[in-house]
Amino acid sequence: MFSVTNLLCDFDGGSERLRYGHRHAAGEMELVPRPVVVWALTKACNLKCVHCYASASAKPAPDELTTTEGMALLDDLIQFKVPAVLFSGGEPLVRPEALEFIRYARKGGLACTLSTNGLLIDEIMADRLAEAGLKYVGISLDGRQQRHDKLRGQSGAYDGVLRAIGHCRARGIKVGLRFTVHGLNMNDLDAIFDVCLKHDVQRLCVYHLAYSGRGGNMQKVDLTAAQTRQIVDRIFERSVELHRNGEKLEVLTVDNHADAAYLLLNLETSDPMRFAAAKQRLLGTGGNRSGCNIAAIDPMGNVHYDQFSWHYNCGNIRQTPFSKIWSEASDPRLAILRNRSAHLPRRCRECRFLEVCNGNLRTRAEAATNDWLGFDPGCYLTDEEIAPRRLPDGVAPAEVPA
Repeated sequence: MFSVTNLLCDFDGGSERLRYGHRHAAGEMELVPRPVVVWALTKACNLKCVHCYASASAKPAPDELTTTEGMALLDDLIQFKVPAVLFSGGEPLVRPEALEFIRYARKGGLACTLSTNGLLIDEIMADRLAEAGLKYVGISLDGRQQRHDKLRGQSGAYDGVLRAIGHCRARGIKVGLRFTVHGLNMNDLDAIFDVCLKHDVQRLCVYHLAYSGRGGNMQKVDLTAAQTRQIVDRIFERSVELHRNGEKLEVLTVDNHADAAYLLLNLETSDPMRFAAAKQRLLGTGGNRSGCNIAAIDPMGNVHYDQFSWHYNCGNIRQTPFSKIWSEASDPRLAILRNRSAHLPRRCRECRFLEVCNGNLRTRAEAATNDWLGFDPGCYLTDEEIAPRRLPDGVAPAEVPA
């Protein structure tokens, strides 16, 4: 995740230490990174969204983890000291044990997030989530009412989201909206900001299309490079504008670390001091963290290097504990992801923003090129923009912001 409001507005949304703390003082990454774990409780879902990265279905997948296996997984995550677990799906609240898992994880000291479409959060469910100790819920919203309902495949889905937001906020649960932007809904971006401000939402995450699951069928309606710049420019503008007006909405973009490079490009000449500070923070992140500080576990216990890589298994927790799979990194992709720069395309290796991007999203690159180490088309920067800067005659390197 890339925090626009932290880097442009110095807003602390509460996750900055986790976000920027992946490098040691000497600049090296952790030898055994502790990841945020996205656990898909079930493949079952009450909706059929066109861009679902999990290709969710109406029924659970065969051989999903049992309650006992799920509790053992949480014990392992607690002992491994992962910073947080995100309960996902499918729709996680379709699974009857979801509240039990959340309660158990919270009791063990795990920070927990629920990723949901919101339609099952009525007043009773909101009470139960609060009683289980849940502090944050991420709810998906795809645009204005008609657009959201169409993309979600159900009339009334939009109104269900607004009700869920209200029920959660009434019980003190923080809410984040998740908006996956593409060519079908890009004109609804400002409306999404407005919903956040009107309904007391604390965080907005704007996701770039990942080309995973059913989202892989939407490549033809993904944003062009010019459209992506337009969207990201507007995210920057609205974020600065609302914070100048005293609004405390945290704004992030997700799944495209070219956004970090693009922000640095904007600041490089317009605000050199903020450029230096932003670059230092971004170097602490190290760019895309798939296989390092983000991991995913699907309903059958297969381990993936992020929540979009369900097509590739790094192991299964029924045979080997997650902590061992992650620590040993014996899977070849995991091993490469821990130190990937030399394996990336030449354009990435020679990019001056490599340390703040890290080659971007590998799943999108694989879907577009059939090579998981290929070029990610989500990068919208030009060759001129990513080339090493040439210093004017007579100017020493120390005189140019690093």
